[in-house]
Amino acid sequence: MTKDEYRRRWAGTARTATAGALIGAIGGAVAGTSSLLSDDGFSTGAALFFGGGFGAAFGALFGVGTGAVGGCLAVHVVRRHVLLARTLLAVCSGVLIALATAWSLGPEMGRLGWIVLAGVVASTAAWLCAPWCLRPLRAADLPA
Repeated sequence: MTKDEYRRRWAGTARTATAGALIGAIGGAVAGTSSLLSDDGFSTGAALFFGGGFGAAFGALFGVGTGAVGGCLAVHVVRRHVLLARTLLAVCSGVLIALATAWSLGPEMGRLGWIVLAGVVASTAAWLCAPWCLRPLRAADLPA
């Protein structure tokens, strides 16, 4: 592997990690705020501050990990099978975020819909971000 190819692989993985962190922070802020808004012990401002702030921080951490794992898997197949790389990124993101949501919310049956919804949203976001994330890896000067 040449130095340029190695740099491009890390650029693609860094993009997936960045996209995952941003999407995770937004999703975590929304989930954290909405979970505390329904609690009578928190005012709206406290729900925004604590739920939104901590939710964004934890969402960004889970998102960067998910993006990095999905990116590392996708870099191995992106040059030969673009659709497979995009699918790997989407499936990996959906599964990991669903698992993180299950860990965060608890595995009760009443929360199953929220866990599935989080996985679907993460998969959709990863699918939509995949062209931008994988662009450095699809450069024309890379050997096939």
